[in-house]
Amino acid sequence: MAFQHDTESTDFRRPGPLPVDPESAFGGTVPPAQQPIVSSLDRDPPGASSLGLSAEEIAQFKQSGFLIKRGLIPPSEFAQFLELWWQQPPVLAAGVTRNEPSSWVAPGKHWPDENRWALANDWMGTGAWPSPTDERQGAEVGERVGRLPHRLTSGYVNDVWRWHGLGHDEEFVAATSAHPNVLYMAEALMGGPVKRPRRNRGIYSIFPRDPAGEESKLGPHMDQNMAELIVVTYLDDVDPQSGGFTIWPTSSQALYPTSEQAFNWVATDRSTAAFDDVMTNVAPFEFVGKAGDVIFCHGLTIHSGGIHETGKVRLAVIQDLNRVQPRSHMRWTAAGKYGGPRINCSMDGVFDFTGEGSDDPSDGLREVTNQWIMDSNEFVLARQAPLVDMFEDWNLGEHSVTGDVVDEPAWWEKYRLPMLPTGDVPRGGGGMPAVALADIADYKGEGIWQAESRANDWMKS
Repeated sequence: MAFQHDTESTDFRRPGPLPVDPESAFGGTVPPAQQPIVSSLDRDPPGASSLGLSAEEIAQFKQSGFLIKRGLIPPSEFAQFLELWWQQPPVLAAGVTRNEPSSWVAPGKHWPDENRWALANDWMGTGAWPSPTDERQGAEVGERVGRLPHRLTSGYVNDVWRWHGLGHDEEFVAATSAHPNVLYMAEALMGGPVKRPRRNRGIYSIFPRDPAGEESKLGPHMDQNMAELIVVTYLDDVDPQSGGFTIWPTSSQALYPTSEQAFNWVATDRSTAAFDDVMTNVAPFEFVGKAGDVIFCHGLTIHSGGIHETGKVRLAVIQDLNRVQPRSHMRWTAAGKYGGPRINCSMDGVFDFTGEGSDDPSDGLREVTNQWIMDSNEFVLARQAPLVDMFEDWNLGEHSVTGDVVDEPAWWEKYRLPMLPTGDVPRGGGGMPAVALADIADYKGEGIWQAESRANDWMKS
């Protein structure tokens, strides 16, 4: 089923919505009111262990926005990456060892303050990625750098390591996001042409908490990006209350009609109320499964890392899948300088520095970054309103899968941006450094910079 761009319902003359920080997530104002329901094989509709979609799975996805495929990827595909996991700097620095489960508990206390591992000297072209105390020509001291190849946090009680750098390793992508069985399911659900993934967010590892500390908590949110499908693959078995990926069924159906647009998430006054209603009235669902099990969710699904009260490390690959369709500008964000705020570009690629700090708005050396951990980093060109039936243009088993997958260039290739490991940067490293504002946008005067879009140039060649 080929996707058709609806040009008649798109008004490119009207201004887009207010810019949003690409690193931000959307949330509500109330905590979850109900405890998670744990997934189990007896809850799976018929077809969960087979490639393709049963009538029951189609009905579940339309109603609840998710489905689980058991054993979709052979666990042997993950062996080399699990071996590599134990050799990574965070594991070594924290003293986490394979044969000592006690070392897996709350390793955050051993994480170094500086963790800029596996980076090239490519910040603003030739420099080292800055630390919080480094002087910077393009930003204030301490201005955020964005995601690192290894992101270490201690949020929601449990310590978490997000190995983002592995997400653009070609073999890793081929074994996960671009695995033939995953692409088959993507086409069965969304229809084609499916954009062949070029990266994912990497491995998210949730460690056992300190037993003397607080109980584990959920952190519900919705990613404010353009992903049509959220896909989570387990690299190892995940038992109940072991950090399993947790979703709120029907949440995508609740949020979708509150967005200003169908393909770009643009929150309205109704969106927070819808989020809060889900938190109050919908029981979350904890994805429990074996290595190679995969859950597919609509891109607007509210989700969280799961409650983690056992002694295992949860290893999951977080992925975003899309169809091929015309896109517009990159989701750039420019660093603040001289006391001024960070400025995010609009869907039209406009940076507006009017009324900003005391620096020169024509300064083209300001640092510019993006949410490089994402495979979908460009706004969708169409700005049409949400459809009455949110699945009207999805396949959902209506047409046979034909392998309609397109190898669209990665966004970093379109813009000739540094991203992949080079030189002595090890496998599983790299990432998008800051570039100068003048490298990606033109100054139009009066504090306005206009970014260039190269999103659809590949379609013209």
